[in-house]
Amino acid sequence: MPNEHYIQNQIRLWCGQHNYLAFRCNVGKVLCADGSWFDTGLPSGFSDLLILDNAGHAIFCECKDRYGTQRKEQKSFEKTVTDRGFKYILAHSLEEFIGKIGKN
Repeated sequence: MPNEHYIQNQIRLWCGQHNYLAFRCNVGKVLCADGSWFDTGLPSGFSDLLILDNAGHAIFCECKDRYGTQRKEQKSFEKTVTDRGFKYILAHSLEEFIGKIGKN
């Protein structure tokens, strides 16, 4: 069964082949070797991928494995972006993503 990173990479490759720009978004903090913390700056719940199309639209894509579900922060982020008119896709596979990418 493919894990989330595998699904993300499949989607990123598909986007590159179909004229979309796809960016992997890492969220959280990391402890650096010098003892300081590095914060990515993205809010908790931000989607795994930010995808841009040629029409100037942003699409947010959260990837989950077959049994994965959104955390509370991810559902809140989805509501935030969809309330502002952006597209949000929850994808458990490349095939699911492809089925949703063209739908309004």
